[in-house]
Amino acid sequence: MSRAPRVYLETLGCDKNLVDSQAALGLLRRQGFEAVQTPSDAQLIVLNTCGFLEAARRESMERIEELAETKGDATFVVMGCFIQGGTHPVQRLVPGVDHVLGVGQYETLASLLDPSAEAPPLGDPDEAVYSGYAVRTLDDTPSHVAHVKIAEGCSQTCSFCKIPILRGRQRSRPIASIVDEARRLSERGVRELILIAQNTSAYGIDLGGDSRLGALCRALAELDGIEWIRVLYAYPSMFSDRLMDEVYGVDKVVSYLDIPIQHASPRVLEAMGRPYDTDALRRRIERLRTVRPDIMLRSTVLVGFPQEEEEDLEILLDFLAEVRFDHLGSFVYSREEQTAAHAWGDPVDQAEKEDRQARVEDLQWDIALERKASLLGRTMDIVIDEVFDDPEEAELDSLPLERGDDPRSGWTGKPVAFGRSEGFSLEIDGGIWVEGEGLAPGDSARVTPVACGAYDLWAVPAAQSKGMK
Repeated sequence: MSRAPRVYLETLGCDKNLVDSQAALGLLRRQGFEAVQTPSDAQLIVLNTCGFLEAARRESMERIEELAETKGDATFVVMGCFIQGGTHPVQRLVPGVDHVLGVGQYETLASLLDPSAEAPPLGDPDEAVYSGYAVRTLDDTPSHVAHVKIAEGCSQTCSFCKIPILRGRQRSRPIASIVDEARRLSERGVRELILIAQNTSAYGIDLGGDSRLGALCRALAELDGIEWIRVLYAYPSMFSDRLMDEVYGVDKVVSYLDIPIQHASPRVLEAMGRPYDTDALRRRIERLRTVRPDIMLRSTVLVGFPQEEEEDLEILLDFLAEVRFDHLGSFVYSREEQTAAHAWGDPVDQAEKEDRQARVEDLQWDIALERKASLLGRTMDIVIDEVFDDPEEAELDSLPLERGDDPRSGWTGKPVAFGRSEGFSLEIDGGIWVEGEGLAPGDSARVTPVACGAYDLWAVPAAQSKGMK
């Protein structure tokens, strides 16, 4: 018998890209392909790229060149945002690239290696952009966690962002489709759903009426086996009081929200096309902490925007010092063609952008450390994401520990586990370290943090938890 065709698939960029890759790999497995871990073992090499920012495009191009140079006789396919719309001449610049596919075109991958291959039935033909979600793999994430894409594209008009150009206007999935995918995931052992879209606050608005995010959370909470529902990428001005009450009225929705503010200076926000002001942001955050007093908040900010001056940066720093996010990501402005901000040039030089970013990060380090220190001594339930049988593999000594009593000396020679409470999202935030004897990924544990850095906590076992909630 001939061996099944082998595919190597690699993903760059965001978790939305990751979900597309999992769907693509699920379809290929349905079509008889075997997934391999190294490109040299594959007959079909697929790179799912990111084209959001200049740095991401450089990374994509570098990896394309590396894979093209070493692909041998394999068929090499580049897909995703980097070449969306066929505007990037990657095949001319890199002769080893055999095919390019835009966003949502991965159902044709098998036919690029074997023209006689037929795509498997995908269900509702109106959901072609979600091809393969019903058969997606759970590669590259712990088996008890899954990102669930609830919409594609974005209808916001932020002047710095080209996502609407790359992925189009928002198209929300019907609730029934999302619940069906979540049910399949639950049957495979998934207990945490991470809801993602470019703007989860706007979920369902394009289907008519107000946001349906609350209704979606209620429907997902009815599924057996699902214990945590996490919301990422909530657009601040659209996460209304009504939506807060609906979403956090669902017990399985964890006390966490990712709410990217981008800035706090009214002048910069206006130039960015973000229709809210500093006072509105402050009220929104205050109410979130009233609705869920134990909520942990994540945000992102963008510095070095063309209109940003020192006064604007000071407003941002003062705002961050006041609201004190638990987790914060920072980015420097990247001038992107086809965006409204492109016409304003790029007056802030790179060194100054990076200096502004460093000031934000220095402030946030102190804030994050204080927020983590407030959790010391508080018993909490966590889910285990990874267990290291050899504690040296965890490289714990390289992680900064600044408060509390260090428990690591007692872990010598023992397994070490890394987990998360509901206030930490997979991979983008820190987490909680604990002795791992008897623990496995997906297990729940009750622990008491005794030490912390700005991002991670170190804990000792308390009592065995009854679940993730």
